[in-house]
Amino acid sequence: MKAHVVVAGVGGLIIGHVLWLAAISLATRSTTVDVWVLVIAAVTFVVGASCVVLGRRFHRRKDYAKSAFLWCLPVSPVLFSISVLAVTYL
Repeated sequence: MKAHVVVAGVGGLIIGHVLWLAAISLATRSTTVDVWVLVIAAVTFVVGASCVVLGRRFHRRKDYAKSAFLWCLPVSPVLFSISVLAVTYL
């Protein structure tokens, strides 16, 4: 695997995590945390599905750096959104 593909994947993980942290921080500052957690989770799942579809499209074009970035971008936000939903609603 080429180094630029690995760097793109790690960059996707980091950027996805930072964006999710910013969104969840704004949600916890509001008075209706339970509503905003649902909104952030829904947006996270939609953006995650979109990134997977776009990543597959770039992979077919043999643009592996962009596909690695897009595939890794939603990993952390989706996992953390599932855990936050579990803690909030179970």
